[in-house]
Amino acid sequence: MSSSLFAPASMIQNAKENAQEHQWALEAQAQIVSLADPFMGFSDDELWDLMFGCTIMRSWMVWSNGHCPACEEGVSMYNWEIDALKRPWKLGCPHCKELFPKNDFHAFYKSGLDQHGVFQHNLGDRSLLFNEEHPDEDDPLHLFGVDDGNGYRKGDNIWWYVGTYLVYGQWKQVVLGGILNLSAAYAVTGDQAYSHRAGVLLDRVADLYTTFDFRNQAMMYEGLADAGYVSTWHDACEEARQLAQAYDQVRDGLGDDQELADFLSGKATAHSIEHPKDGPQDVMKNIEEGILRDTITHHDRIRSNYPRKEIALVTIHSVLDWPNNREQVDALIDELMEQATAVDGVTGEKGLAGYCSGVIQSLAVFLERFCRVDENFLSEMLERHPRLKETYRFHIDMWCLQQYYPQAGDTGSYATQVDRYVGVPFSNNPGLDPSMYTFLWHMYEETQDVAYVQALYHSNGGTVDGLPYGLFAEDPGGFQKQVQNVIDEVGTEIKLQSVNKEEWRLAILRSGQGADARAVWVDYDSGGAHGHLDGMNLGLFAKGLDLMPDFGYPPVHFGGWSGPKFHWYVSTAGHNTVVVDGQDQERRSGGETTLWSEGCEFRTIRVSGKELYKLAQYERTIVSIDVSDADGYVVDLFRVVGGSDHAKFMHSHFGSLTTEGLSVSPGEEFGYETQMRNFNVDVKATQGWQADWKIEDRYNYLEGGRDIHLRYTDLTNGAEAHTAEAWVALQGYGGNETAWIPRLMIRRKGDRDLSSTFAGVIEAYEDSSAISGIRRLGLEQNDGQACSDSNVAVEIALV
Repeated sequence: MSSSLFAPASMIQNAKENAQEHQWALEAQAQIVSLADPFMGFSDDELWDLMFGCTIMRSWMVWSNGHCPACEEGVSMYNWEIDALKRPWKLGCPHCKELFPKNDFHAFYKSGLDQHGVFQHNLGDRSLLFNEEHPDEDDPLHLFGVDDGNGYRKGDNIWWYVGTYLVYGQWKQVVLGGILNLSAAYAVTGDQAYSHRAGVLLDRVADLYTTFDFRNQAMMYEGLADAGYVSTWHDACEEARQLAQAYDQVRDGLGDDQELADFLSGKATAHSIEHPKDGPQDVMKNIEEGILRDTITHHDRIRSNYPRKEIALVTIHSVLDWPNNREQVDALIDELMEQATAVDGVTGEKGLAGYCSGVIQSLAVFLERFCRVDENFLSEMLERHPRLKETYRFHIDMWCLQQYYPQAGDTGSYATQVDRYVGVPFSNNPGLDPSMYTFLWHMYEETQDVAYVQALYHSNGGTVDGLPYGLFAEDPGGFQKQVQNVIDEVGTEIKLQSVNKEEWRLAILRSGQGADARAVWVDYDSGGAHGHLDGMNLGLFAKGLDLMPDFGYPPVHFGGWSGPKFHWYVSTAGHNTVVVDGQDQERRSGGETTLWSEGCEFRTIRVSGKELYKLAQYERTIVSIDVSDADGYVVDLFRVVGGSDHAKFMHSHFGSLTTEGLSVSPGEEFGYETQMRNFNVDVKATQGWQADWKIEDRYNYLEGGRDIHLRYTDLTNGAEAHTAEAWVALQGYGGNETAWIPRLMIRRKGDRDLSSTFAGVIEAYEDSSAISGIRRLGLEQNDGQACSDSNVAVEIALV
């Protein structure tokens, strides 16, 4: 009888049967074993030597916005190439392929090991610190690229080669990678040769793990780091969970491995290690105490985006003492579920297709994994925590055109698609992890919501072939037939209505179907975890493109988390909204919905956010109106009362901007450290002027060279009209490519308590506009007096 909690004997039997009956399962099993093969060539002594101590400064990146010292091409963030098994102790430039550090650091490392097998700088042989390609001391390159563990330094620049390699090479690829791959191979084969080697690595990690504290031992963005163990906090959290699961997978093999105990006992004696290793139970105790229980004690080192830390701790507690501690684990799970589903079924964390989805992805894997322990677990969770039914609908409801998510907060990059449902982490080769296709099917079985089936079908490329990609599935063929039956009945397109998530504070007004689908969205809060100061930010998806994109994830590789480029992406001025007195909105403040209505050919929302600026009024009204099945327009009203300077910003996709009805001349920049340039202004713009973006499909999302435009017609009284260019990064934090995009600013200035009503019409069209004329009508009260400017009536004539 298997003692593994998350890899029980019944599950392993399913894997063996699938491997006998299905080629894909046989290949999946073989791949799991093949990933362990590199570690089978190591002797026990060599495996034991792989784990390093905490005495060398670690770094999360070589240089966040740096370059290669050889070719001087930019190499930012995580782009240095590391293959620790093929090129140990080296990092490669992705451009010129030069390897660093230039010295044999491994030789220096071995020369500095103390009696406990831990490196000490003062013991290292410094005569080994030279460029191996230039050994002559008189050679000017003799010390070029040399790193003694404290970085290669040239002038004011530091390249943290060894410190970065320790994290991504020696730890993640070799030590942790060895543990995970060996334990997985044991789980699918039962071959004790795998568990034995995994045990060597786990025990050595346990000897040293308690000494690691990333906060005091590492660098992050060229400054001091935050919490963590070997890795920084968010990765340390996942690694702690992975280590617990790996131990769970191999403990059957460790339980009677006296040969392992004898080897580790000898190592303990030779290196003055206090923990006894006389028998297998001693080894297992060392692993449990040194890794699992230490993580529970120092859980601050694995704090992470909710509820990842909580999932890790539940996993660890379960591995340690299930079912004896079931009451404790159930209480932890209930607390976790309550908070994880508290805000419209999710945590409330921003970064819609990033951090927000990432935490519920972790939750999905946890839920499906725990079904291995209790087959009724998901049913019980849905009964005990009804909001869980909203959790995995959330990112279905937020998915626009089945191609995009509103980029609210830290997520995505400028104008890019997300063409797969992000509520779960789909994988066509999950290894020992649960299949997320299976999880969504289970959600369908529990709720009868066909959108889950459509989402899994779409995310598999519109086919049932290969489903559910679960090595442990009981009946893969039957699963495929069931999915196909549902799709045959309801079709592939997820039929979504307009939606308003009033707790998360994001609303989407939808119209059209299929290729003609359109969605206008408004985000009506500011700040929050991974949030931006983006209250009342407006977006539009139409014609297959993101036509009013958010900039996306801040480009932290351009100056870190406090530089001007980071603040530009987070700032209120960096969004399609109104800035008051040049200042950012209040952090962690939100608005409320004051109007919501839908008809056959229109939908509207009004959201108020007085607290965003502590004003008498800060309110946006959006009306989406259909012209035909394929086209429509948006009436946009933004009312602000308070302050003395109101600036409304708007940008679109890549493209060129032309205006009609303006007479512009060079103007002053907006300032306030915004990343804009080339301002031109018409200080006496008259209402009715237009700006037209001719869209450049830079990412080649469309077929056939389509002529897509976005037209804005302004109906604001007493406003200046500015054109400008705004800076954007194009590849998130994965590269250094940037661009300047055209932008509008409509600005009104006055005395204190200025009252402004920004009025405009937005139309996405292809080839030619469906609108022949737009004008703002004058309004009178019953006594003949003119209505205030905040009252707006618009007449729109169609072609």
